[in-house]
Amino acid sequence: MMNADFLPVRDLEGHLLLSIKKPEFGLTVSTRELVYHKPHVNYYLKLDDMVSLVPFELRRTKEMTAGHSRGGTAEYAISGADVPVYRIHVSAAVVHNRSGRFQTGAMQFILPIPPRMLQLIGAHSGMSRL
Repeated sequence: MMNADFLPVRDLEGHLLLSIKKPEFGLTVSTRELVYHKPHVNYYLKLDDMVSLVPFELRRTKEMTAGHSRGGTAEYAISGADVPVYRIHVSAAVVHNRSGRFQTGAMQFILPIPPRMLQLIGAHSGMSRL
């Protein structure tokens, strides 16, 4: 069941490719951006602003955790499911909350990204494996 506190996605750039919603968080990817949904806030990450996307090792947990670091420069959603987790660095992001939309500087996100969504991000971001 989708969380009623999620804000609707507005003005999605590009064509919608895939959207996944869980009670605690959601991810939507288009041909131009990735949107990370949390209750009361959406983060719009343009694929062109992605600096890196690398696997992230974490200690196993059975629960879903979502939160942010001090200073607001990192956001995370860690799932106990067997979905690979990645650290995404972006040079800029747009935060959409109940007060409006705001541009931020560099941020990082630690998110579980299913293989199909990762393939779509790779195909449309222009990032290559090293």
